[in-house]
Amino acid sequence: MNYKVDYKVKNIMEVPSLGNCFLEGEIGARVDRFILERVSGKFALEEILREAENFFKTQYDDIYTFGYWRSEFWGKLMLSAVRCSQYKNDNVLKEELRKSCYTMLSYQREDGYLSTYRNSDNLYPVDVVKSALYSGWEANYCWNVWGMKYTLWALIEAYEYLDDQKILTGAIKLADWIVAKFALDGTRVKDSGVMDGMPSSSILKPMLVLYRITGDEKYLNFGKDIVKEWSREDNERPNLITNALSGEAVADWYGLSSKKLNEGHDLGSDWVPKAYEMTSCFDGIIEMYRVTGDEVLLDAAKAFYEMLKKYESNILGSVGYCERYQHGASYADSATEICDVLHWMRLCYELFRLTGEAKYMQSFEKAFVNAYMAGVYEDGKMSAFFVRSAGRHYRAQPQCESMYQHCCLNNVGRGLTNAAESCVTKSDTGYFVNMFTQSYVRFGDTDIRIGAGYFDSGWVGIAVRNPEKGKKLYLRIPEWSKNTKIRVGLGDEVVVPVCGDYYEVELNEDTTIMKIRFDMTTEVINCEWEPIPDNDYHSFRWGDGTFGLCNKEMMLKCSKVVLRRGPVILARSKKFGAKEEDMFSLDTLYGKKIDSIIARPIINNIGVLVTLRVHITVDGEVKEYVLCDYASAGNVDTNDPKFFSIYL
Repeated sequence: MNYKVDYKVKNIMEVPSLGNCFLEGEIGARVDRFILERVSGKFALEEILREAENFFKTQYDDIYTFGYWRSEFWGKLMLSAVRCSQYKNDNVLKEELRKSCYTMLSYQREDGYLSTYRNSDNLYPVDVVKSALYSGWEANYCWNVWGMKYTLWALIEAYEYLDDQKILTGAIKLADWIVAKFALDGTRVKDSGVMDGMPSSSILKPMLVLYRITGDEKYLNFGKDIVKEWSREDNERPNLITNALSGEAVADWYGLSSKKLNEGHDLGSDWVPKAYEMTSCFDGIIEMYRVTGDEVLLDAAKAFYEMLKKYESNILGSVGYCERYQHGASYADSATEICDVLHWMRLCYELFRLTGEAKYMQSFEKAFVNAYMAGVYEDGKMSAFFVRSAGRHYRAQPQCESMYQHCCLNNVGRGLTNAAESCVTKSDTGYFVNMFTQSYVRFGDTDIRIGAGYFDSGWVGIAVRNPEKGKKLYLRIPEWSKNTKIRVGLGDEVVVPVCGDYYEVELNEDTTIMKIRFDMTTEVINCEWEPIPDNDYHSFRWGDGTFGLCNKEMMLKCSKVVLRRGPVILARSKKFGAKEEDMFSLDTLYGKKIDSIIARPIINNIGVLVTLRVHITVDGEVKEYVLCDYASAGNVDTNDPKFFSIYL
C-alpha cells in the first residue's frame, strides 16, 4: 500500500504479510475451524454477514429510548474477514467481501451518513431517567459514533486489501460527514456516546489511517482535537494521557460509586473504567505518535502498559476484571472479556513493533495462549463473552435482538491473525522468534519453521532457510524458562545465558537447524482468597441472573494454588474425568508444604495443547491429578457451573 503521508516514526519490527504466516498444530486447527464457521463458510456468508449488513437497511438501533450497538457488528466482521481472507489466501472470500462492501455503500446517504441509527443527530448520551422508565435500569447508551468508527475502519481496511476506489470513496464520504457534523454541532467527540466519550474517541485510529491514505489534513486535525482532550489541566474525564503518565491505577483516577457498582451499570454520571473502550483509544494514541513523532504519546502508551501490568494483570494472562479496570490484579479469581484480552494483546503488539522490547511479547503470548484461546470454542462456531478461572465460561450469546452477532465473537478473527503475524518478525539486524507456537513464516525467500513441542515436552525445533545476507536470528527466551538449553546444527548443547530477553544465533548462508530445550519446571502460584463484600463489583459479576457468570454457591471461598507450566496455566476439567467435588473442595493445597511436583505429558491426546499426569508430594503424601492447559479445559458451550477449575 502506497501512502501519501509517511510515518515520522517507523516501526522497528516488520511483520510478515498475512498470506505468509501460518499457525499450525492444535492452535492452527482451531484457527482454521473458526475461520470456516464464522468467516468464510456458506453459513457465515449467507446468514451471519447478511444479518449484519441488514441492520444498516432497517436502522432500528435508535427505536428505543436508549441506543443499541448493532452498528459495530458489520465493521468487526469485515475487519476480521479481510485479515482472515489474506491469511488463507482466499480469493473467493475476497470477492464476497467486495460484494458486502458494495451492499453497505448502497445504504449510504448522499451526504455520507452510514449507520444503523436512523436519526443522524442521535450522537449524544440519552436521558438516563427516560431510559430507566423504558428498560428498568439507567443507561445513557448511544453507540452511534462507536459504530461508525468500526464501519469506517472496515471500509478502509477493505480498500487497502481490495484496492477498490469505490470503497475508498465511501469511506471518505463517511469520514467527511463525521468531521462536518461535529463542526456543525460545535461539540467535541468526547461529548458523544457514553463513558466520557471513550468509545467515540477511539475513531482516532481509522481517521489517522485515512489521513495517511489521502493526505487530507482535516482528518489529522480531527484526530488532534481528540488527543488534546486527553491532556487537560483541569483533569476532566477521562484525560487518558495525563492520567496514564501519573502511574496511578485506572480505578483510582476518579473514584468509584459503590452503589452503581452493585447495580452493575454505572453508565450515568459516574466514572466507568471500561477496559475495552479505553484500551482502544491507545491504539489511536500510538498511531498518532507514529504520524507526529510526539514522544509524550509513546510515553503515555508505555506508562499505560506498565500501570495495567502492575494493577490489572489477572491470573489468566489478561488485564482487568469482567469489562472493567477494577484492581483486577488484587483478586485471586478472574473473569475477563475477550475484547479486553484482544485489546491488551493489541497494545502489546503495537508497542513491540515500535520498540522491539521482549516484555511486550511476553505479555502478548501469556494472554494469547491462555485467556484468548480459552475463549475460542473447540468447534469453531462460538466464542466466550467472558472466560473465567473456574466453573464455566460465559457464552457469547447474540446481542441487540440479533440472531448471530456478538461484540466479542465478531472480533475473534482479528486476534487470531495478530497472533499469526507476531510469531516471527523482522528488523534491520535479523529475524525475531517471539512465540514458539508451531508455525511457518516467510519473508521473501527466507523460510522459518517452528516445530511442535512447546506446550508438552518443551523441546522445540526451528529451521531457517535462505536468510538474507548478514541477518541473525533472535530467540525470545521466556522469563519463566530459567535454564534454557540450545543446540545449533551438530554443535554441542549450551546453556542460554538469558531469560526474559532475546538470545542471538548466527545463521548459515543456506539452512540452519536448531533445537531448544525450555525449562518446564512447574511453578506454584499462591492465590490468597479474601471474603468479597456482597456490594463489590467482583461479587456482582459472579452472581446469578442475566449478567451473572455462575451460581454464587460455587464461588471460591478459600485460598488455593494455581500451577503454571511453561507458558500455560494448568486446569482440571470434566473433559478429562475431573470430579466437581474434588475441583471445588475447600481442602486445598494452599499453605501446605509441597515437596515435589512431577508433571509428565500424556501422549496422543487430541484437541488440547497439553495434557499432563501430575504427581504432587504434599506433606509426604503423593496426590495425583490429570491436568490440561487452561485454554482447553472449558472451551465448550456448556451450562455446567462446575465444569473446570484452575485451582488446587
